[in-house]
Amino acid sequence: MKRWWHARELSTVAILVAEVLLFTWYLWPEPGRTHPFFNLGNVLLIFKYSSIYGIAAIGAAIVIISGGIDLAPGAVIALTTVVTGYLFVNVGAPLWLSALAGSGVGLAAGLVSSWLIVRARLPPFIATLGIMGIWRGAAYIVTEARFYDLSAKLPRGWHIAGMSIDWLGPIVMIVLAIAFQRFMTGYQWGRRIFAVGGNETAALFSGIPVGRVKVLAYVISGLLASMSGVVLAVVQGQGKADLAMGYELDIIASAVVGGASLAGGRGSVVGAVLGALIFGVLRNALPQIPGATFYDRLIVGVVVIVIVVMDQIVQGRTQR
Repeated sequence: MKRWWHARELSTVAILVAEVLLFTWYLWPEPGRTHPFFNLGNVLLIFKYSSIYGIAAIGAAIVIISGGIDLAPGAVIALTTVVTGYLFVNVGAPLWLSALAGSGVGLAAGLVSSWLIVRARLPPFIATLGIMGIWRGAAYIVTEARFYDLSAKLPRGWHIAGMSIDWLGPIVMIVLAIAFQRFMTGYQWGRRIFAVGGNETAALFSGIPVGRVKVLAYVISGLLASMSGVVLAVVQGQGKADLAMGYELDIIASAVVGGASLAGGRGSVVGAVLGALIFGVLRNALPQIPGATFYDRLIVGVVVIVIVVMDQIVQGRTQR
């Protein structure tokens, strides 16, 4: 099983590398011109915006591995930017305190979602769909169709610990990916998440506290979605209710492309981040191809289906 996981992650890396090579070749410029796709500035741009999806995709992958689904990350991200922006711009709170309070949005979403699923016995799809609507609606109520301009209060070209703010998202994403990959594979609670997703009844009879494991999975997902929201608010310099609209589907798709099975019990945190980068490259490269912008969503949908079908074929062969 462990060897299969490594093979799955390596295949995701191979897809990402092939994608980069394809666009590098297709967008090769005329002599004397800078490559529009394969240059340091554009690579940073891809990592910068992919990290918004990638951080949340880590949490989405953990929930999917546990046998659930979380449709609320997009709304959590939006409300987090609103709360962070309101406290930082209107109240005058320090940025660190505003970001900490914004993270409470995700914590609350995870706790309420898990209570509805574990205690009220609602299906995860319904519970998180309801949370998505409530949290998005709360963001609109707070802003009243306005937005909070964080960029007006943030110093131009500011750095954190000597690091450009553009690197904040990518570094946070990479650190979290390494930490949660270790948590999921090297610690008892991480292995319990796999066990619950693989066979909840067997996990219950083996003494695993299934309810607590589910609460942990949804709280982690909510907190990581809030971290994405904080990064988005700081990098984009705005707190708006309509930010991250539709992100939840891209976040789930990143986790699935990275190897997470919607049946539960299988998945990879690193794979989810790689999946986010695969989609990040697509979103960055397609607008540079004349006419391809209109095919953006279509191509993303085809990529999800093709990769998941290939995954099912490989999985079927390994189980024979």
